[in-house]
Amino acid sequence: MKVTRMVALSAGVLSAGLFIAPTAVAAPPTNIEQTLDELSCVFDTQQGDSVFFFAGAGSEGSGSGMFVESPDGVVLLQGDGGSAVFGPTFSAVVTLRDSSGEPVGDATVQATLAFGGEPQVEEIRDRDGNSWTRGTITTIDYAVEVTSVTVPGYTVLPQADDCAGSRISGDLRTTNPSARIFHSTDFESDICPLEGLANGAVLLSGNEVRTPRFEVVIDDGVNPLKASGELNLHGWSASATVPLLALVTGEPVADLTIDVTMNRIGQLTHESVREGRVTALLSLASYVASITVTTSDGHSGTAECPAGAIMEKLIIRPGGGG
Repeated sequence: MKVTRMVALSAGVLSAGLFIAPTAVAAPPTNIEQTLDELSCVFDTQQGDSVFFFAGAGSEGSGSGMFVESPDGVVLLQGDGGSAVFGPTFSAVVTLRDSSGEPVGDATVQATLAFGGEPQVEEIRDRDGNSWTRGTITTIDYAVEVTSVTVPGYTVLPQADDCAGSRISGDLRTTNPSARIFHSTDFESDICPLEGLANGAVLLSGNEVRTPRFEVVIDDGVNPLKASGELNLHGWSASATVPLLALVTGEPVADLTIDVTMNRIGQLTHESVREGRVTALLSLASYVASITVTTSDGHSGTAECPAGAIMEKLIIRPGGGG
């Protein structure tokens, strides 16, 4: 059954050693303060080809690249690993090569950069297992004025709106717990025929029992129909109305209403697997979903549909212990 399959999968993950060993005790939080400058441009040329340019600079260095493309999408010249100097005056040099890899000369871009507009601040609050990352990412756009562009063999025609650039600043703090804990849930029902609705079947699935996704298919072999959406169970029951679509044309043919009541059956069962520093705890809950489907053109069907939820907790302990 599903628990056995999930135990086997978890054991495979554990034996593959896919997790990075945490420190033996909780480490101090990691603080990251970093700034990235970026610039990208698309220039027209007198010859009719287009010049694409990109550059960036951060704490680990800077660089730039360029390629020249014909109107039908053929790359004629290209180069990367160029220089990039950001500041009030921007400059870059890129060595371009032809389709055979032979160098044809250096391309240059020069511009003035000034901050324009208001900074946009994004609050970060992310969770990875029991580790949290909090902080801000601030983006402010550059007003770019290109002063010179040279490309071997081309006359470049820079315009005022050819370039866009920005400065992105991150101030983030990540916790480093001694043991990492990850939770996941996998919920799925059988594919159940709908009694009373010819050629109809229903499936429930998702990452949470209380917010499953539903799919209803009515397939007569000629004009298959499908309806899908999400349910939000309150008191273990939910209802939703969505369009019933013809799969061939994508056009709605009726409205479909689905009513679902989830009934827990049996006892919650548990299994565990431990290998080295990692323990996988698996719990299985079994349900029967009482489902009624009706359509606005007068059809209806019901199903008592078996379903199961597998809750998994992975605990990754500090290295050195076994």
